[in-house]
Amino acid sequence: MEFIVEQSNRLDKFLTEKILGLSRSNWQKAIQGGAVKINGHFAPKQGFKLKKGDIVEVIEKKLIFPKSKFEIEPQNIPLKIIYEDKDILVIDKPVGLIVHPTQKEHLNTLVNALLYKYPNIKGVGEDALRPGIVHRLDRETSGLLIVAKNQKAFLQMKEQFLNRTIIKKYLALVEGVPKEKKGIIDYAIKPSKYYRLKKVVVKPSFAKATAGKKEELPSKSIRAAKTHYKVIKNFGDRFALVEAEPKTGRTHQIRVHLASIGHPIVGDVLYGAKEKFKATAGRHFLHAYYLKFILPPKENKFPTGQASGAPIALEIGLPEDFEEMISRLSK
Repeated sequence: MEFIVEQSNRLDKFLTEKILGLSRSNWQKAIQGGAVKINGHFAPKQGFKLKKGDIVEVIEKKLIFPKSKFEIEPQNIPLKIIYEDKDILVIDKPVGLIVHPTQKEHLNTLVNALLYKYPNIKGVGEDALRPGIVHRLDRETSGLLIVAKNQKAFLQMKEQFLNRTIIKKYLALVEGVPKEKKGIIDYAIKPSKYYRLKKVVVKPSFAKATAGKKEELPSKSIRAAKTHYKVIKNFGDRFALVEAEPKTGRTHQIRVHLASIGHPIVGDVLYGAKEKFKATAGRHFLHAYYLKFILPPKENKFPTGQASGAPIALEIGLPEDFEEMISRLSK
């Protein structure tokens, strides 16, 4: 697995930001153990200063990921599989199913279901709590999600996400109707100062005016984010069905971006939607309906740094509760 350095950085810090699942101290041990090369040579030390254009190679077979603090229990939870081959599967995640266990929630997650049906998936990936999980969807978001069945496929799919070559499209039911029928929301995102689970946008003028001020969150907390959207259908002037295509993959990106232009997703009270729909439907109405990506290569050798498999596009319809809400709003 290779990365090209875009700006100067410490080696251990660079790797911690690029690959989740290993702490900075874990990476320091990995560097000392010969798991990292720079421009073809083993890294001399964890604090090595990278410069723009350097090529960092990670020798994945030498990495040791930390074990979880508890054993994940396999559970026989039905899964709706949209596509499967020897390397990956794509599932249609239902509303309410959390993707992976946490220290507070050990059961009834997608990972529990995966370990029951695919026990060999244990150990795949970067985090013992997320075996095979390449990307994630929020609990209340339904739709397409890719799972890797082996480490080579995991690394190849992860690289596509890092390079932003995977096309993901969502359907969102929003409050109000956007003035512009199509547009781009190009606001950076940072954590809220007041609630750690919430994100807020950083508009360009604000980011410029507050850059470097001590009372602001450090700049590394601010992440660039871009979402393309278009209105598919409006229901009078009160609601609209919007297609959203995130060009970056930030937590809550579509939710916070749509709310930032005055159109929160129906049911998404965290970002300003009305309570009544959340109370009746129990979800926010966001659905990952389309994915286009490159399948892992079928040959035995894994080509580091590139994807050479066949392209695939998958599309699914709306879940029943989403259709029912649209029908209700259409009356």
